[in-house]
Amino acid sequence: MNHVNRRRLPVWLFAVAVAFLLAMGAPAYPASVKTALPARPEPARLMTDLAGMLGRSAVDDIESQLVLLWRDTGVQFAVVTVPDLGGDTIDNYSVRLFEAWGIGEAGKDNGLLLLIAAEEREMKFETGYGLEGELPDSFLGKVIDQALVPKFREGNPAAGIKASVTMVSDRLQGRAGEGPGSDKSSDSIGEIAAVIVFLIIVMAIMAISSRRRGPRGRGPGSGSGGGTWRTPTTWPKSTGGWGGRSGGRSGGSSSGGFGGFGGGRSGGGGAKGGW
Repeated sequence: MNHVNRRRLPVWLFAVAVAFLLAMGAPAYPASVKTALPARPEPARLMTDLAGMLGRSAVDDIESQLVLLWRDTGVQFAVVTVPDLGGDTIDNYSVRLFEAWGIGEAGKDNGLLLLIAAEEREMKFETGYGLEGELPDSFLGKVIDQALVPKFREGNPAAGIKASVTMVSDRLQGRAGEGPGSDKSSDSIGEIAAVIVFLIIVMAIMAISSRRRGPRGRGPGSGSGGGTWRTPTTWPKSTGGWGGRSGGRSGGSSSGGFGGFGGGRSGGGGAKGGW
């Protein structure tokens, strides 16, 4: 009997603890904060400075940069500054804001949000489902560390945001170099390696073919010159790099021409940091 009571003791202790918490009015888990979210901007904009961290000219410059990225890639990159998070976490706030505004196109989910909280001195990238492969968390973390945080600590948030947009644009369009400290030779190394592999395959095929023709590399109907292999005079043309997009958006203008968010969904990915 004592053995049975000892086995049930943990259960009884847990029940007593739960009853005590209920009696004290303390929930076992904290209720999730539901801070009121800012309304979606009208007219539609990609750069929204609710915290007043930027000057008017800087806001317009960044808006033009974001609209150009949208026209070139189709990606809706929204930058939003808020005075504070109202007691919410930046992870929760960014997901809710992304969904409430519908950043990105419905069905493509090609939206990206950069949320900046002035009072908490925190920033967070929130990624749409359709961009998780092109903009992995590791890359967005690098954007925060290399482009955003240094400029924010210097007191120049506009420069940091502009540098972050440049890094994202370069990544999406397959350009070499993704911002400060990047290795601009990575694409060239990849192309050289591909050419070397191609040459090795061609030489192996020619060597096998030469052996099958018999002694001295001659085959039926060959002349007296033997089976000497000659370097091809033409090579396959480059397809234009190892990634990126072509084309872009024909609508809109370089300033104030964003057409509005289309109902994209967040994938829960991204990166965050502070300054």
